[in-house]
Amino acid sequence: MELFDGQGRKVSLGNELGRGGEGTAFDVLLPGANLAAKLYHGPVSKEKQEKLRAMVARSDDRLKAIAAWPLETLHLTRQGPTIGFVMPKAVNAEPLHHLYGPGHRKQQFPDADWAFLVNAARNVAAAFAVLHASGCVVGDVNPNLVFVGRNTVTRLIDCDSFQFSSGNRVFGCEVGVPLFTPPELQGLSSMRDAMRTVNHDRFGLSLLIFHLLLMGRHPFFGVYSGREDMPPERAIKEFRYAFSSPAGSQGMRPPPNTVGPEILPPSMVAMFELAFSKAGVQSNARPTAMQWVTALDGLKNQLRTCSTDSVHKYYAGIGACPWCQLESRTGFVCFINMLAGSPGPGSSSFDLARAWSNILAIASPGTAAAPSFVRPKNLKAKALPAEMRRAQTWRQLRPWIAVAVSVAGIAAAQQYAVLFLVLSSLCFIWGNGAAPERIQRKAALDLANKVSAAAWSQWASAATDKSFQDNLEELKQTRREYEELGQRLAQDKQRLHSNAREIQLRNYLERFFISDHDIPGIGPTRKAMLESFGVESAADVSWNRVRSIKGFGERLTGELVAWRKSLEARFVFDPNKGIAPADLATLQQRYAQLRRQLEGALAAGPSQLTQSKNKLEQQRGYLREMVLNADLQVAQAEEDYRVVK
Repeated sequence: MELFDGQGRKVSLGNELGRGGEGTAFDVLLPGANLAAKLYHGPVSKEKQEKLRAMVARSDDRLKAIAAWPLETLHLTRQGPTIGFVMPKAVNAEPLHHLYGPGHRKQQFPDADWAFLVNAARNVAAAFAVLHASGCVVGDVNPNLVFVGRNTVTRLIDCDSFQFSSGNRVFGCEVGVPLFTPPELQGLSSMRDAMRTVNHDRFGLSLLIFHLLLMGRHPFFGVYSGREDMPPERAIKEFRYAFSSPAGSQGMRPPPNTVGPEILPPSMVAMFELAFSKAGVQSNARPTAMQWVTALDGLKNQLRTCSTDSVHKYYAGIGACPWCQLESRTGFVCFINMLAGSPGPGSSSFDLARAWSNILAIASPGTAAAPSFVRPKNLKAKALPAEMRRAQTWRQLRPWIAVAVSVAGIAAAQQYAVLFLVLSSLCFIWGNGAAPERIQRKAALDLANKVSAAAWSQWASAATDKSFQDNLEELKQTRREYEELGQRLAQDKQRLHSNAREIQLRNYLERFFISDHDIPGIGPTRKAMLESFGVESAADVSWNRVRSIKGFGERLTGELVAWRKSLEARFVFDPNKGIAPADLATLQQRYAQLRRQLEGALAAGPSQLTQSKNKLEQQRGYLREMVLNADLQVAQAEEDYRVVK
C-alpha cells in the first residue's frame, strides 16, 4: 500500500502489526528506519486532523525516544484529508502487563527478575516525566499504553489520544479506563469535557508502578469487610486502598498470598499512601514522575541478591527475602532461574561430615540435681499483735476460770445463775480473739505451699535436657532430609515424565489468558479482579479458587470453569514431547533453594545448640534460686502458723 505524508512524499506500508478499536498499525517499508503507521478505520474528524498536525509540529528527539509520537500525517492523496500518521515503532517489545503479570512474564520474559521490574518501573516514570515536561497529559493511563523491551526500555503508544495543548487550544482526551481513573473523575458519564491534569496522570502512573513492583496486584482490589460487594470503581472513588496502613483501616485487606508495599523502602510506602489517599487530591500533591524516578533509582542501588536463590532480588532494608517466603508459603515460583544448578547434596562446597562433627561437639547440659533446702535453725515466728497476746493469756486462764465459775454456780443461790452464764460466755469470746490472725496465717501458709509447688514444677521441666535434645533431633531430621535430596529430586523428575500429560495440559492452559478472551459476564473489571487474586490463565481456574473471590457467584464461576473445560477438550497430548525446560528448571530451582536452606540450618546447628544450652543453664540458675526461696517462705509460714494453732 502506498500513501503520502504531510510533505507529499510517498510512504509504503508493509505487514499488519496489530489491530485496535480505532485503527490498525502497519510496518513502514523504509530501510534502516524503525517506523510504523496507524491508519484509522473510519473518517477522521477535522479536530483530530488539526491535533495530529499540531503534534507533528511539536515532535522532538526526546518525545520520539519515549513515545510512538506522530512524526508525519498520512493521506491517500497529496492534498487529501488525514487518514493516519507515521510513528516510531516499538521493536522487540511487549505490552506492560506481559511483564508484571506472573503468568504472562513466564511466557514473555522468563529471565526477568525483580531488578528488571524495578528498572522497567523507573523507565516508565521517566517516560511520563518527559511527556509532562513537554506540556502533555496522557489522560487515558492504562497498562496497554506502555510497551517494554527486553532491555527494559519503555515506549508510550496511542499518543493521538493524549491531552495536548497548542497555543490557546486544548485537544482533550476523550477516553479512560475506569480501573486507572483517579477518584475525583470516577463516575463521570463521559470524559469528553473532562479537563485532565498532571495530578490525574500521577494517579495512573502510581498504579502502573504498583503493578510492576507487586506482582500485578491492583491497590484497590482486596477483601472487603462489609457484607455487600465492593466494585473496584467504588473502592477507588472512596479511597479504599487495600494495602493501606494500618491494615484494614479502609475496610479492605490485601488478597491472600500477596506481597505488599512492606517489601519496599518506607519512603516509597509513603508515596503510594499519598498517591491513593484524599491528601493527594486535596493538595494536588501526588508523587510526580521525577519523584518516582528518584525513588526507583534509589531502590535499584539498594537491591540485594538472595543467598538462597540468586534469581531473587529484593530491597536490602528488609530482614529476609520476600520471594522465598512467598514461595515457601504458597508453592508458587515468582521468578524462574533457568540457570539453577543441580540441587543434590554433593553439588556445593558444603561439607556435611564436618558440619555434623561440629554439631556433635556441643555437649548436652545433662540432667541437673535437685536443689537441697536446709531449714534455718534460727527461724523465728512473726511477732504477735497485742490482742493476740491477750487472747493467749485468756486461753491459758480459761480452764481455771471455767472450773471456778462452775463450782461457784453450783454453790451459789439460784438468782446468780445468769451472772455465772455471762462470765462463762465472756471467757469463751476473749479466749478466741486469735481466730482472725490464725486464719490469715493459715492462708499465708497455703499460698506459700502453692508457690513452692509451681516453682518445683518449673524446675522439673528445666532439670532435664529435653529442649536441647529436641533441637538436636531437629538437626538430625535436617541431616536426613539433606542426605535424601538427590533421591527425592530423582523421584520428582520421574514424576514429571510420569505426569507428562498433566504437565502438557497445564502448559497448554497457561497460554490462554483470561484477559485475551471473551467470557460471558467477565468484563475488564472482573478480569482485573481475577488477576489481582492470582487467576491469570485457564490453568489458574478452578471452581473453589474462583468461587472464593467476592463478587464471583455460581453463574460467573460456572462460566469460567466451562471456558477452561472447552479449552481442555481441544488439548492433544503428545507422548513424544519431552519435559519443558522451564518445568525442569522450576523443579531444580525448588530443590536448589531447599538444599541451601538445609545447608544453612546445619551450618547454624552448633550456634543453635550452644544457645539452647546456655539458655537452659541460665534458666536453671534462676529456677534454683526461686525454688530455694519458695521453700524458705514455706518454712517461715509454717513457723508463723505454728504459734497460733
